[in-house]
Order: sequence, then structure tokens, then C-alpha cells
Amino acid sequence: MKLVLSLLLLTSCTLISSGEAPPSAKGKQYQVRFQAKDWDEKSDKRSDYVFINKADGRILLSNSFCNEFQEQSLEELAAKTFRTVDAYKEGSGGYTTFHNREAYRHEGTGVVDGVKVNLKILNTRRNNCYFDFVSINPEMVKNNTDKAFDQFLNSVKFK
Repeated sequence: MKLVLSLLLLTSCTLISSGEAPPSAKGKQYQVRFQAKDWDEKSDKRSDYVFINKADGRILLSNSFCNEFQEQSLEELAAKTFRTVDAYKEGSGGYTTFHNREAYRHEGTGVVDGVKVNLKILNTRRNNCYFDFVSINPEMVKNNTDKAFDQFLNSVKFK
């Protein structure tokens, strides 16, 4: 559970430098309706949506920040999200589209609370809000997280 809390803090707080968090778009501009076997949705005030795999501890989550993060490139924001991860090694990354908007997909590896993890992010903007969708997979887990991450991304519905 300590790993989960650290990872939630990693993704939600690294972008917020100080003060109050910007408004979220959850429920107003988007929903995540991810329903897959062995995944439970968890409530957490630091992230809009959090899903944890009961069998192996993988985490899928999303955050949104309205009226923030409009100046930096999506590539810079993706890199900034994982900047505090120990022993972070950047993997592949590139621009793509997501729901007909520019998006950036990035992955890498690192260590959080002594656990080696694989990290993936897809981020985008729409209607003056920044969105990030993250997959956190302990390296010891041999499941194909691309499939779960893709299902998670496919469950996103913008209004």
C-alpha cells in the first residue's frame, strides 16, 4: 500500500508546485468507465480516477487540471511527471492523437519505495484543461500492461 500512496503522490503532486490544486475536469468534462476483471476503482482525493489490480498491484490512474499547464509542451509535462522517480530511465515517447486531439505517449522505468516499476503516460489537452493517464506496473509483474492501459484509455469519455 505504501507503493500505491507514493505513486499517487508522484503523479498528482509533481505537477502542482504550490498552493491550491487547480480545478479538476472529472465529471464535468470527462469520465473514465474502466471495468475489467481483477480491477477495483479506489477513491483518492489526489487523483480523479484510480484503478488497482487486485491480483498483482498494477495501477491505472488519471488526473485533470483546468486552467493550468497550458504553456509547456506535452512532452515536457510527461517528462516532468516522472522527474522525481529514483533511477528513472527514459524509454520511448512520441506524439500521437487521442480523441482527435494532440497527445503525447511516453514510457520509462524507475524505482519507487525500492520497487522497480514500468511507467507509462499519455497526456493531452482540451477545453483549457490538461489530462494525464498513467500506468504504473511493478517490474516483477509479467502481465501485459499495454492491453490494460489501452483498455483504460478506451474507457475515457469526453463530454
